[in-house]
Amino acid sequence: MLPQCHVSPPAGELDSDTRGEDRLQLNKDYIGDDFGTLNNDVGTAQESLVEKYEGAGACYSQNGLTFLDIFNADEYAEYRKDNLFYPFASREEWEVTDYLLHSSLSMAAINEFLKLQMVCARTLTQRFNARELHSRAEMLPSRPSWKCQTIPSIQPTKSPICLFWRDPIECLESLFSNPLFHDKLDFIPCHSQFPRGATILGTVLSSDKTNVTTMTGARITHPLLLGLANIRMHTHTKLSSKAFMLMALLPIPKYLYPNQWMHGMLEDHLMHECLLIIIKPLMIAAEVGIMMSDPVGNVRHCFMPLAAYIVNTTEAAMLACVRGKTSPFTMASYLQFGDDFWHPARTRTITLAQLASITVDPNNLEAYFEACTEHQLNGVHAPFWEGFPHADPSIFLMPEALHHWHKEFYDHNLQWCLEVVGTQELDFRFSILQPITGYRHFAGGISKLKQVTGRVHHDLQHYIVGLISGVAPCRFVIAIHALMDVQYLAQCPAPNDDLLMCIDQSLLTFHENKNIIMMLGAQMGGKKLIDNWFIPKLELLQSITSSTRKVGALIQWSADATEHAHVSEIKNPTQYTNNNDYDPQICCHLDCKEKLRHFTITTTLKSHPQSCDLDGSTVDIPEEEGEEDDLDLDDEQEPFDPWTALLEEMNHMCITTNYFSKAKQLATLSHRELPYPPQTFIGGTTAIHLNYDPSHSGVKVEDISIDYNIPDLQDVLSDFLQRDARDSGVVHGVTSRRRPLTDRPPILPFDHIQVWHSVCLQQTSFHNSSIVLPAQTIHASPSGPGWPKG
Repeated sequence: MLPQCHVSPPAGELDSDTRGEDRLQLNKDYIGDDFGTLNNDVGTAQESLVEKYEGAGACYSQNGLTFLDIFNADEYAEYRKDNLFYPFASREEWEVTDYLLHSSLSMAAINEFLKLQMVCARTLTQRFNARELHSRAEMLPSRPSWKCQTIPSIQPTKSPICLFWRDPIECLESLFSNPLFHDKLDFIPCHSQFPRGATILGTVLSSDKTNVTTMTGARITHPLLLGLANIRMHTHTKLSSKAFMLMALLPIPKYLYPNQWMHGMLEDHLMHECLLIIIKPLMIAAEVGIMMSDPVGNVRHCFMPLAAYIVNTTEAAMLACVRGKTSPFTMASYLQFGDDFWHPARTRTITLAQLASITVDPNNLEAYFEACTEHQLNGVHAPFWEGFPHADPSIFLMPEALHHWHKEFYDHNLQWCLEVVGTQELDFRFSILQPITGYRHFAGGISKLKQVTGRVHHDLQHYIVGLISGVAPCRFVIAIHALMDVQYLAQCPAPNDDLLMCIDQSLLTFHENKNIIMMLGAQMGGKKLIDNWFIPKLELLQSITSSTRKVGALIQWSADATEHAHVSEIKNPTQYTNNNDYDPQICCHLDCKEKLRHFTITTTLKSHPQSCDLDGSTVDIPEEEGEEDDLDLDDEQEPFDPWTALLEEMNHMCITTNYFSKAKQLATLSHRELPYPPQTFIGGTTAIHLNYDPSHSGVKVEDISIDYNIPDLQDVLSDFLQRDARDSGVVHGVTSRRRPLTDRPPILPFDHIQVWHSVCLQQTSFHNSSIVLPAQTIHASPSGPGWPKG
């Protein structure tokens, strides 16, 4: 089993005996290292309770500052001893303020609301107004502060170049000490290139240009997001977890250089220059480390290598310092994009050697760009990762699910299917599919879809192979099916060597059958037939297995979470601006919202002392009766104690209802205690749950047989009951074929039955059976107009 890597190894792959996770051990880290023996005052009896692992991160002290300690060290902490919600007079006043400042109301609308007599009488005084509320919010404990820096430029620009950014160390420390992630952090054993006892905090970056206006000037921002790789995959990939912070707004200047062909090169230069300014503290921390407190106050010696950089294809090429028609991951050029094998990786050593071989002055833009043509470089002479210890573009850049797999399907696979099957036929086949709750129903077909999202890509991929079968040639179906296998298997959260071999075999199967696509004339560019395989995303699929071996499961680096963060961190704050000079207003808005959010977390924690402290020292949590015996749920399942439940509620995370657990609890009850009919039960690997009230109750069996067009209903029910009475241990599959009827006449001990039109089905993850998936609701209705079969 390959590791679920949260931090990319500095060089090579971790040995199999060092892949075990060093989980966050609360108040149990007393491990010695090269810097001296730690916690010498700990008694022998206490040390005997510690289980030591080779390469585990050491705890140097337990006197570090926690999230609540920072709150208590605020300049207004003295006032909060008597009034926890200072600078607000009471909890009610704070809740009203928090609601108003999070709402979409304008300043004038807030003032009108505050003038209401009921509001003045119950919470706020009449002297309060919207401006005063904002002033009070500014008095809340501060978060990582924003900075504005003017970037000098040799080439003239239309306006000064301003970079808005925050210290990455402060941002990582904010994520690392966040109590919402206190039980969702993992650590990998320390690599030999780091000091003994060091704690590795993997840095995750993501950048992508996004539109902030539509039809009004086409304003664009370039956000740079920061995440912590140690946060468990099932937590940081959830859109509601807010595991990514906006660290910088990269400038997008308009250059006045006469040769417009050089504008792109100048923008790439500026991008690397800004990244170098922003991540310079991270470079120091990756080389010498920094002392930092974890969520429970344990002081650790932290190193912060660059684990991953989540980007699309264009941004990946810019970061790798290569130009278009060149793979950012390998040495392949566009003429080799259709090859059926993986080309050697484009490592930092190769790129830096190519840059060093160019002797032209970089300030001579045209000459330097021409000199870079031989190596297919984009003209950036000083990559930001050049001085970053252990940072290699061939490692921190990897295939990404949203832009490289799902986009490849829609741009190429689906278009091939439309050409081969025919637009009208494929639209018709999509339109007559049975609507399913949770999946989009394409009543008008799929050929004219606009603004297609990643969710639509998922839904289309669920149906495509079945819909083209029987009408497309066999080899064409095999080719499409092979690509679907690659994309599905590559999303496995815990890949192993066997699965990677299956991915390589599926890729080979596609290449063995891809010529049928060309023979059928399905490879089209506009209205022109294309006779080549110069498809960048097709070449990127060859890097799936190699990248997985370096950085673990690729699905954890999907851009779904970062794209959603663009909405919450950029587009939503834009609505509160005056549509002019967006960047500083976005920063001010986010600063206010983060203060409000962290103040909510802190006051909620302090208002619930009965839950427990993060170190579990305040209260005893009673153990639940009837523990699950063989179903090991992951961290996103039902909370196990009041403290975790409180944090999940504060984080607005949806808790998956576990029908498997409920069915097992029902199985332990006696017949007198069981509710009739049973509402939750397990059939094979599927949990089935029915609503408490049926859709129809007390309906005759004969009427159901007629209304639902099931003429043999009585015979089937009778046969089922007779067989079940003879062998009660038989499990009858939901999708199994009907058994042959017996010669006995149908005998039913009842005349009326209950009918449910909807049922909840729940399964476990295909890749990891310990993960319970959200339940899917299936609706069924009798025959009617438009649905003769129901």
